[in-house]
Amino acid sequence: MKKLAIAITSLLLMTGCSSTPTITNTNNIKEHILKDNVAYDSFSSYSDSDSIIRLPNGEYIHGTKEVNGKYYDSDQDSGAIQAKKAKYYALLAMDVNNYLTEKFEGFNDSDEVFYNKKGSFTNASTVIDENGNEKDLANNPDYESMTVKEAKEKEYNRLIQEDAKEEKKNLSSPVSELNELLPKTDSISRTVFNKKNKYAIHYYEVEKNEYFDYIKKIKEKGFDSIDPNSPEETFLGVNSDNISVNIHYDATNKTLDVDIRRQ
Repeated sequence: MKKLAIAITSLLLMTGCSSTPTITNTNNIKEHILKDNVAYDSFSSYSDSDSIIRLPNGEYIHGTKEVNGKYYDSDQDSGAIQAKKAKYYALLAMDVNNYLTEKFEGFNDSDEVFYNKKGSFTNASTVIDENGNEKDLANNPDYESMTVKEAKEKEYNRLIQEDAKEEKKNLSSPVSELNELLPKTDSISRTVFNKKNKYAIHYYEVEKNEYFDYIKKIKEKGFDSIDPNSPEETFLGVNSDNISVNIHYDATNKTLDVDIRRQ
């Protein structure tokens, strides 16, 4: 009987009935979020620190799941990202989709547009050069032809790469002095620019009460309003060191833009 039990155990292990998961590597999850049209709400039920992976069938999960005989575990996958970052990428994808959809109003995702290698998009088919001559963009080496859908993906990936550079720079250098003057918040954010004399941040998912709390904290930091008649969604302030701050809140999209600079 003992030999039979050993044989059965060996057979179970050989036939793949082990509980040991097969871990996949889901690198580049962030690049898929826009392509998969993943909404922020898809991650809203997760804690910010929860790990997220993308399964081969396009599903985004936290935890473990079996698909076609393979087990996936977000806590053990080297390509997993935190839910807070996944939420951010989903919001960023929405931003890009919204402003390029507005820019190319009336165009379908499959329509052709042109990307200027300096970093801008146009739906024009010709351009006037420095000599006043009209040139076809299709034959212009400074422009690249692509669909509106590809333009959205290109812009989204450009912003992701900018963020990666910003994170690397922040890890290898002291925190910006200007950033230190701003109140701390748990809101998801993106650094728009970070230079010696100016610093700007775009915050997502900011409730109206959080905005008013932010303004209260800004004033506590020593910034006095220089335009008391400005709308409640806007705050212009300056401190004793002649550092100015410009804040705008968009209640519809729950976004908060902060620009702080040395005069």
